[in-house]
Amino acid sequence: MSAPRPTDAGFTLVELLISAALTSVVIIVIGGVLVSSMQADETVRTVTTSTTDGQLVANVIDGGMRNSTAVAVSTAADGVSSFAVARVVGASGPECVAWFYDAEIDTIFRRTSSSAITAPEPGSVGADWIPLSGGIVPDVDGSGTEYPVFAAEGARGLGLRYAVETGSGPSSLFITTITGRAPSTNVSPQCFP
Repeated sequence: MSAPRPTDAGFTLVELLISAALTSVVIIVIGGVLVSSMQADETVRTVTTSTTDGQLVANVIDGGMRNSTAVAVSTAADGVSSFAVARVVGASGPECVAWFYDAEIDTIFRRTSSSAITAPEPGSVGADWIPLSGGIVPDVDGSGTEYPVFAAEGARGLGLRYAVETGSGPSSLFITTITGRAPSTNVSPQCFP
C-alpha cells in the first residue's frame, strides 16, 4: 500500500456540483436584479417623457391664456376633437390664439392670428397650425365616458383634461384650469366667428 500523495487532494464531484449550483443561483439572482432595474429605469424614462410633453402643452396654453380677455370652446363634428380660441392682449397688440385637439391623430395644435380663427377638420389640420404634442388622449371616467380635452370655465377660463399616452407604459394625467388675467375691456379683434 502506498501513502496518499498530496496531488490527490482536491474537490470531490459532489462538492463541485454543489458549488456550481450555488454559483448558478447567485448569477440568476444578480441577473434578475439587473433586468428588474433596467425595466424600472425604462418605466421612469417613459413616464418622465410623457409628463414633460403634457406639461409643455399646459405651459404653452397657460402662456396664451394668461393675457386673455375672453375664451370660447367648441366640439368638432366627430364629438371628440375640440377647439378653443382666446382673445389675448399680446406685445404687438390684440390677437387671437387657438388650440385644437385632433382626436384622429391624438395631437394638440396651436395657432395665432390677428383675425378670427376657425376650427380645422379633424385629420386635416393645415400647415399654419403648430403641433404641441402627440399622444394626447381625453381622460376617461369610470364608466368609459371621455371628458372633453378643452372645457369653458366661465367667460375667461379654460379647463384642460387630458392624458399623455406612452404606448408601452403608464400615461400621465393633466387636469387644470387656466383663467385670463387681462382687463376684460379689450374687444378687438373679433376672435369668435
